[in-house]
Amino acid sequence: MVTHDPVAAGYADRVLFLTDGRIVDELVRPAAGAVLDRTYRLEAKGATS
Repeated sequence: MVTHDPVAAGYADRVLFLTDGRIVDELVRPAAGAVLDRTYRLEAKGATS
């Protein structure tokens, strides 16, 4: 599944974060809050668009 919804991603066993088709980070069995937090951190570093 591909989603930008952290709640939906929180149901996954594994979440991959992509930038320009490349994996830039990964979470295993995350909660929705962890997905949202990681997304904000990556955006702050400029790793995601």
